[in-house]
Amino acid sequence: MIQTVKSKTGAAALIMAFISLLLTGIWSGTSAHAEAASPIKVAVDTKWVNFSVDPVVDGGTMLVQMRPLFESMGISLNWDPRNQTITGQKDSLSFTLQLNSKEATVNGKKVSLDKPARSVRGNTLVPLRFVGEATGGFVVWDAKNREITIFSEQMLKQLGLTKEQAAEILAHAGDTTANPPAGTEPTENDGDESAPAVPVQLDKLQGMYVGMRLDPGGYECGGACWDYYTFLSGKKVVIGEPATGGPETIDCSKLSCRDYSITNGKLVLGNGTTHTIRVSSLGNLYIDDVLLERVTPVASNHKLNGSYVYRGYSGMAGVNSASSAWEERLTFQTDGTFKADNFTLGTQEAGSGTTNSSAGSSGTGTYSISGNTITLKFTGGTVERYVFFIHTGKDGKPNVQDVQIGSRNFFVDAE
Repeated sequence: MIQTVKSKTGAAALIMAFISLLLTGIWSGTSAHAEAASPIKVAVDTKWVNFSVDPVVDGGTMLVQMRPLFESMGISLNWDPRNQTITGQKDSLSFTLQLNSKEATVNGKKVSLDKPARSVRGNTLVPLRFVGEATGGFVVWDAKNREITIFSEQMLKQLGLTKEQAAEILAHAGDTTANPPAGTEPTENDGDESAPAVPVQLDKLQGMYVGMRLDPGGYECGGACWDYYTFLSGKKVVIGEPATGGPETIDCSKLSCRDYSITNGKLVLGNGTTHTIRVSSLGNLYIDDVLLERVTPVASNHKLNGSYVYRGYSGMAGVNSASSAWEERLTFQTDGTFKADNFTLGTQEAGSGTTNSSAGSSGTGTYSISGNTITLKFTGGTVERYVFFIHTGKDGKPNVQDVQIGSRNFFVDAE
């Protein structure tokens, strides 16, 4: 199943969602499948920067227009035409740069440039790497979407991370190079997509598919939303997490099974609602540009062993004063018993995602796993059933320490 990356702290989880969102082109509202010839775009934190000269690649070095970028970060620039130098100043930061020189000075220290600064139609272009060195920002290059994101020093401080920590987190999600290789163009399969065991055929859809999309503010799903689509015989589909558990529990006389058809790249529901749908060149299913993978049954009488945690948040710490974070824990024993701490009971169908209907229960009980359904029987008599599956590890094999329970991804905490 879907491979997920775990972060150790609430701040790390926030920047993981924040960076990954920009890496998939969602923040900008653009498709994650950008045209190869599209201009390279640049953002500082959450705002796009407008240039009169588009970024260019020269011998593997990315060069960007200096003034609009640096001024968007609050840095004052001064041009000395006689000496062909530019000086920048903001608080304790200062730097000097000379056209056609491969050296610059940042806070009194000399730094080498991959390429000298140059003038194009009266505008100064500088190597992208220098932007990070001169401003203290964290520079991200997304080859797939041809987008550059610069996380300012202020934003990193608000998230409680150093550049090194941000780079370590981002290493699990994409490239962190400041200089994309010359001549490379993004392709549909530049990301983490791998070929499924059986390629999807749109005219033969059957079974449950699930995919994750990021929720950067945490207001919809606590940081990560899981979209469920279960395709049934007779051209019917259930959208969202079934309230009864796994796909084997679906009864269309009790659940909202909808008629559907697929026409010209559109999944058309009986009520007129449409979703984009396609199969990638590798054979994977995408709905609304979310990569979906088929849920596979768990071995009969499977037992869990260990303390599993789910962490969520609402609002961005350091950015939103009303932000909050929480964690839920489920400790399973191989004898079929469990203990819950602050576990949220119940789900409600809400389109392609799910929302929690109540919060914060603790207790003990017994559990069982059958097919793709986990049943939790609390000592007090409450019985809850959820979709259950095991995520795939980096080695391509099921990782029993990383499981999905309904709309939440639980994992064995290494801390």
